[in-house]
Amino acid sequence: MNLLLEFPIAASLAACFLQFGSAWKALGKSRQGAKPEDDGDLPAVSILKPLKGVDDRLLDNLESFCRLDYPRYETVFCVQGASDPALRVARKVKEMHPEREIVVVVGDCRAGLNPKVNNMMPGYAAARYPFVLISDSNVAPAPGYLREAMTHFRDPSVGLVSHLVRGIGAKTLGARLENQHLNTFILPSVSLLDRMFGIPCVVGKSMLMRREDLDAMGGLASVKDHLAEDYVLGEMFRKAGKKVVISGSPVDNVNVYRTLRQFLSRHARWNRMRFSIAGAGYVAELFTNPVGLSLLMVAATPGDAEAWSVAGGVAAAKMGMDYGMHRMLGDRSSPGWVLLGPIRDLLAGGLWFSAFFSRNVEWRGRTLRITRGSRLVPVGEARPMEPVAEGAR
Repeated sequence: MNLLLEFPIAASLAACFLQFGSAWKALGKSRQGAKPEDDGDLPAVSILKPLKGVDDRLLDNLESFCRLDYPRYETVFCVQGASDPALRVARKVKEMHPEREIVVVVGDCRAGLNPKVNNMMPGYAAARYPFVLISDSNVAPAPGYLREAMTHFRDPSVGLVSHLVRGIGAKTLGARLENQHLNTFILPSVSLLDRMFGIPCVVGKSMLMRREDLDAMGGLASVKDHLAEDYVLGEMFRKAGKKVVISGSPVDNVNVYRTLRQFLSRHARWNRMRFSIAGAGYVAELFTNPVGLSLLMVAATPGDAEAWSVAGGVAAAKMGMDYGMHRMLGDRSSPGWVLLGPIRDLLAGGLWFSAFFSRNVEWRGRTLRITRGSRLVPVGEARPMEPVAEGAR
């Protein structure tokens, strides 16, 4: 066998065990629950929902925010342009739930290079409550989600609360790979960084904060030219002396009909983004892919039977951990799906290397270039137009 790869493979397996243990502790702590706040002690919240196109189960996802167990909140649906088909879905949800405070904001903001932040800025201007929750369109929370998130603000030093993210609903190969990546790499990695290294990794699927804190740091405009606006917001709060909390109560990210091409494109973009943030530290991600490293060893010594045996053992160990993660997250689908794990790890390894060859990303039909810290290279943009808010309260 290639002795130069034996130690990295062992270290990589150890890192995966640490990730698994960190996720187990984080999820276990969340199941203990927290004493709920009295309704009179809970501040009102504005929920910003940036919409773009019709995501999988979009109507159900948006309706889930109408069933939150929370005394007072508004939901602000943000759409860029009247031609976006998501606008029709947002209006339908508003019609179906007249008992809820729902506002639809149609804007054409082009203030920055991050299209998601551009989408939210008019909605943020229209929001009226002291706490702001940013939640993506493909998120479907449990009824107690917002109440649980708010319990962390019992500590006055807390500035931002984010959540672990669980992928659900897959019916196609691309969606299954997407959800496996979320559940067996992203969620355990976020848990490990937070619990063992004290590095909270904010995920944009769920970010709750005080509006006055965000305004003091420049509001959403402060991240309008960053690809990783969630990471940058987390760093801004941390540098301002505010605690950033990663809740162990996962929110569901719904991926049903994603294609293989969409999976590859999304993760190529994410890898380039992480490389722009971590720099040389990006190399550490190699140690979270023992299957990829063991296959490198096989490629270096293709005639070595022992190398093949090690690769098989590594794949079996990793699939066992993947299976455990899915069960821990409540996934009761066929155990046979874990056989996709080695394929996903192989694809992830190739995508990891792609970050060294290009800094360009395709996002919502645009080509953008990422520079250090995920800052996007500016290009000429038209002046933003005034938003139009529908449905006066």
